Amino acid sequence: MPANSKAGHPEHVSTALRVAAGYTRQSKKKTDKSEASPQTQDQATERKARDRGCSFAGHYRDIGVSGYDPGAKRKNYERLLNDCRTGKIQEIVVFNVTRFSRREPKDAIPVVLELFSLGVTITSVSEGSFSSASTMELIMLIMRLDAAHQDSKNKSEAISGAKRLAKNLGGWTGGTPPYGMESYPESVTRMVDGKPVTVTIRSLRPVARKPDGTDPASVVLRVVDRIFDFKSRPWAGKKNAHPASPGGIGTWLNRTGVPSRKGTGWRNPTVNRMLADPRLAGFAAEPLYRKDKDGNPTRTLDGYRILRDEETGDPIVIGEALIPPARWFELQEWLSEKEWLSGRTSAADTSRSEYLLTAMDVLKCECVRPLTGSPGIYKCSRAKGVQVPGEHVGGLTINQKEVDEHVARRIMAVLMAAQDDPEPEILDILEEAARRLAQVREQPERRGERAALMGERTDVTNAIKQLYDDLDSGIYAGRIGRARFLSDKERLEGRLEAIERRIGEVGGPERPALPIEQWTASEDGDPLGPGSWWETAAVADRRLLVRLFVDEVRVAKATYRGGTKRVCRAAERVTVRMARRQRKDCVRPGSGGPMPTVPYEAGT
Repeated sequence: MPANSKAGHPEHVSTALRVAAGYTRQSKKKTDKSEASPQTQDQATERKARDRGCSFAGHYRDIGVSGYDPGAKRKNYERLLNDCRTGKIQEIVVFNVTRFSRREPKDAIPVVLELFSLGVTITSVSEGSFSSASTMELIMLIMRLDAAHQDSKNKSEAISGAKRLAKNLGGWTGGTPPYGMESYPESVTRMVDGKPVTVTIRSLRPVARKPDGTDPASVVLRVVDRIFDFKSRPWAGKKNAHPASPGGIGTWLNRTGVPSRKGTGWRNPTVNRMLADPRLAGFAAEPLYRKDKDGNPTRTLDGYRILRDEETGDPIVIGEALIPPARWFELQEWLSEKEWLSGRTSAADTSRSEYLLTAMDVLKCECVRPLTGSPGIYKCSRAKGVQVPGEHVGGLTINQKEVDEHVARRIMAVLMAAQDDPEPEILDILEEAARRLAQVREQPERRGERAALMGERTDVTNAIKQLYDDLDSGIYAGRIGRARFLSDKERLEGRLEAIERRIGEVGGPERPALPIEQWTASEDGDPLGPGSWWETAAVADRRLLVRLFVDEVRVAKATYRGGTKRVCRAAERVTVRMARRQRKDCVRPGSGGPMPTVPYEAGT
């Protein structure tokens, strides 16, 4: 008798020592002590394997993955099957057959038959062992797989049917209400298949207001009002402490003693999570979670996706809005652009208003570092005393007013040329400027929807790429795996096609006519001279013109000092790269990649 055998044990495997592995699955991530918790499954399957006299190879775990959904990816399940195919594992031990599969028998049975043909035994802690040695065992296993599938199907249909009906009737389908909102039951009657149907659904509404304004709904509205008040005001403080930034809002809430939902202090993610929730605008939404390095979703919230009507594409309304939708979309625009991080505000006059070009990410030193503003000059932001091989020696400064004028004249040269018979290069610049102006003037709701669709398209595209990577790695090996791959591919490509169709329906912003005559008008013919638009324009308007027509302003170090009568020589030192549409195969300047071909370059 082998040394590792257990004499007299009823389940002892009397044949040669077999290698067993435990398979643990749980559809939702839990850490409780329930009978189906991962820890309980692990302990039971390992104990069962050793009771059967097997050598235990370890646990294969898929946590947070459905055994019923055919679209769910069980990577460790596939890895276990591959290890069985290579002969590493001869026995699979599960807590019960529902952990192995809840799919239709027609999908699960081919996998079972393949395992049986490899001589692999499937053992359930609570239901016994199944192998190819007995036809009756196979029949019993099929019956249990079918029962597990029917149980999941019935639960899924009941839950999805209730959610579908609630969704169609404008109901909220569950989850934690956003900060400042609450759910309440509501009876609604709708015509379904020609018959009146009355259903009790749950809708969302703002929580009841308190006279002192300490209720969460009042807090949210005060936060939004504060953002809209401060985002257009001058701000000369630290960029990350802008009063309208999440950091600034969090500091303000903590200072005024407003508790968060959990009673702890407010942090940037907490503020962002609160304000980015579409349900505050009365829209149905689902949370999006970040993924780990293996592509599996984590518990870290990455944003929300607005749920839309499949036919019209309009957001599904699930209750009363706390923030009016138009105002909410405008709020998302401010939060997504993070203007407080780039130092930009929409105010015409700020303490940095004299520095026209530092308010945008366009002014660069020859070493690619941004230039900062100092009284009367722009200077390289490289720290003093730092010397990098291949870069300029010492600092780099240039007269601020002369650089501003040089850039402005390059823009005006394009606008003046556009009034005659412009060359194709000029037309390309004008077209790109018109596209950018259209984006600025577009309604936030439309722009927000397009951005959401673009993000969803990227997510689905990455999922398709990952699918092919999994195919190359052998996860979809075999006839069953191939069928599964084709099913997943069809599902993802269908979703991508629907997204592309909706993007086409949303379309791009309408192109406005560029007010060229207004920009170039003056009293003496000089577009920067007396009475010109440039002379009287606010700094914010000048910055907008630069953003429309300029991609980058690169400053070279002076080759020699100017002596007592220094001359800037901006035309020699400053290169202006005019606006052009970024091609997908181009690398942004300053990223270390190749510079794209510039269709029109002034100042060189």
